[in-house]
Amino acid sequence: AAGLNLLGTAVHAHEDRIMGIALHRNEPYAQTETAPYIMATASIDLTAKLWTVKYNSNSSEEEGNNKAEIVEVAHWKGHAARLAKVAIHPTGRYVGTTSFDTTWRLWDVERGSSSVGGETNETELLLQDGHDKAVFGIDFHPDGSLCATSDFGGVVRLWDLRTSKSIHVMTGTHAGRVLCTQFAKPWGFQLATAGDDGTIQIWDLRKHGKQLASLPAHSRLVTQLEYCPNGETLLSSSFDGTAKVWSTRADYKLLNTFRGHEGKVLGVASLMNDEASTHKSNPYGGGIATCGYDKTLKLWQ
Repeated sequence: AAGLNLLGTAVHAHEDRIMGIALHRNEPYAQTETAPYIMATASIDLTAKLWTVKYNSNSSEEEGNNKAEIVEVAHWKGHAARLAKVAIHPTGRYVGTTSFDTTWRLWDVERGSSSVGGETNETELLLQDGHDKAVFGIDFHPDGSLCATSDFGGVVRLWDLRTSKSIHVMTGTHAGRVLCTQFAKPWGFQLATAGDDGTIQIWDLRKHGKQLASLPAHSRLVTQLEYCPNGETLLSSSFDGTAKVWSTRADYKLLNTFRGHEGKVLGVASLMNDEASTHKSNPYGGGIATCGYDKTLKLWQ
């Protein structure tokens, strides 16, 4: 298979390690392809940043990694401790960040950078402090109305963005930290959570967050969850060196296990496109990508 080419690099993007990254299709520019994506990052340096990814149509083959330009367009500071994860709202208008300061925050994309030294911060729309432990996982509901966050105390909270209030708490089923929260696509009827104990918990949001299933998924902590766009499958990755594909039907059957990394698998992502999402013979469409401690990126189909 052909390898991946480096299209662009943001040199010294943050002052310390980058803990989270999220990518969103920038619809106002999607047709022109000049800046089809926005990207958000969260760092240990207490900041989050927003970037546009602009393709240089005039670049030559010799220019190599200058085919895409990564441009910083917003810089947000407000958390009192290191940031953990970042998520972009389905509309692309807001960015959510979690932090070890036990809060999560919602930032306004259109208003740009925060005033770091100012008394007020108009770009910070919400500061939510309902957790007692470091907040890690975050995800937005596909329709944009809800946000799910998780913490190191094993607590998962659902927030109504229309009222800025916590509307449901799920606790007591995970042993240890909850590191991942993921709404089911495309309708968001379910929520998947995972963390230290290696299990994946499935919650039915149509039944007030009732636990629908508990999967003994991995032998070590789960690093990432992702639903495929067609809603047929759920992907998971783990420190146990595997990535797995699960059916989202009633039985939550294990469909496949991918082994190939030397050590911990840190992330998994679906490569499904619109054409692949309708292909019933391949439940995970265009395949999946995984990355690991072994410094490799692997593509599977």
